[in-house]
Amino acid sequence: TAYEIKECDWSSDVCSSDLMTLRAIIIAVAALLAPCAAFAQFGSQPIKILYGFAPGSGGDLLARIVAEKMQAALGVSVVVENRTGGGGAIAMRGLKTAAPDGNTIYIGPNGPTTIIPLFDPKAGYDPDVDFAPLAQLVTYEFACAVAKNVPAKDLRELIAWLKANPDKGAYGTPAAGSSLHFLGVKLAADTKLDLRAVHYRGSMSAVADAMSGVLPVLCLPLVDVIEQHKAGNVRIVATSDAERSIFVPEAPTFAEQGIDINVTGWYGAFAPARTPQAVVDRLNKVMTETVQAPDMKQRLFNMGFKSSGTTASQLDQIRKAETDFWRPIVKASGFKAEE
Repeated sequence: TAYEIKECDWSSDVCSSDLMTLRAIIIAVAALLAPCAAFAQFGSQPIKILYGFAPGSGGDLLARIVAEKMQAALGVSVVVENRTGGGGAIAMRGLKTAAPDGNTIYIGPNGPTTIIPLFDPKAGYDPDVDFAPLAQLVTYEFACAVAKNVPAKDLRELIAWLKANPDKGAYGTPAAGSSLHFLGVKLAADTKLDLRAVHYRGSMSAVADAMSGVLPVLCLPLVDVIEQHKAGNVRIVATSDAERSIFVPEAPTFAEQGIDINVTGWYGAFAPARTPQAVVDRLNKVMTETVQAPDMKQRLFNMGFKSSGTTASQLDQIRKAETDFWRPIVKASGFKAEE
C-alpha cells in the first residue's frame, strides 16, 4: 500500500487515526513474522531433549536414540538432559517455560501428561494449554514381577503369598503418580490386597532392590525388566496387554488370570505451546521417520518397544482418551500429590 508522506499534526483526530492504523499494521505484520523467525532459528541452534527420569532405563535409552537420529537428520547438536523429580513433572515445567522455537522438547512416558494433573492441582502445568504434541514414538506393556525369593510363578500364587505375608506387600514403581503406581492401586483394589507403593526416580533402582531381595514386587514397564527376567534375576508374573506379550510369551496376562487390567503405556514427544506449526511438522517428520525406519523398528523391538510414529493430532487424541481412562482410577484411590 502506498502512503502519502506529508507533514501532520499528530495531535489532530485525522493524524491520530492514521497513527493508530499504522501501529495496527506493524503489530499485525510482527505477529505474522514471529513464527517465521522462530522457524528460521530452528535447526540452527542445539536442541535439548528433556527426560524426566534417571539415566539407564529403557525410556532414557529411547530418548538418546532419537536424539542421535535427530542430530544426523538436522545437522545440529541434540542432547538429552535428565531433569528428574516429581514423576516427570519437573521436566514438564521446564518445557512449559522454554522458548517455543523447537529447540527444547520433551520425550517421556504418558504419566506426566495424562495422570499427574489428575491428582496434583499444583503440578504447575496444564497439558491442554501448555504443550504442543509432536508424536507418539513407541508403545510398551506393563509388567508385574517378583524377586527371586518370592515363591510365586504366576499372579494367583503371588496373591496367595501376599495374603499369607501381608507385611511383604510392597511394590516398586518408577515414580509416585505414574501409571505403574496406579496399576498397583488397581491390582490391590481388585484382589483386596494391602499393597504399599515404594516410589523410585526411575526403574533401575527398583529393579536393583528386587534383585537384592529387599523389594518383593515390581510394577514397571516391561522393557525395564525383560533382561533381568531372562537372566533369572526377577520373575515376570503378569503383563498388561490383551494378549500375551510377544517379548515374554511365557508370562500370562492380568486378564488371563482373572484381573481386569488391559492397558499399555507409551512414550511421546511434546514442545512448548505456541511452537510454530512449521516447526511441529518438521520435528514430527524427523521423529516418525526415525522410529518407523526398519532398522530402528528392530532395534526398539529388541528393547521391548513397539514403534508407533503418529501425527501430532493423533497424539493429542491418545493423550485425552488415556486421561479419561485413568481419571476414575485416580479419583477412587484418593491419592494426593503430597503423598
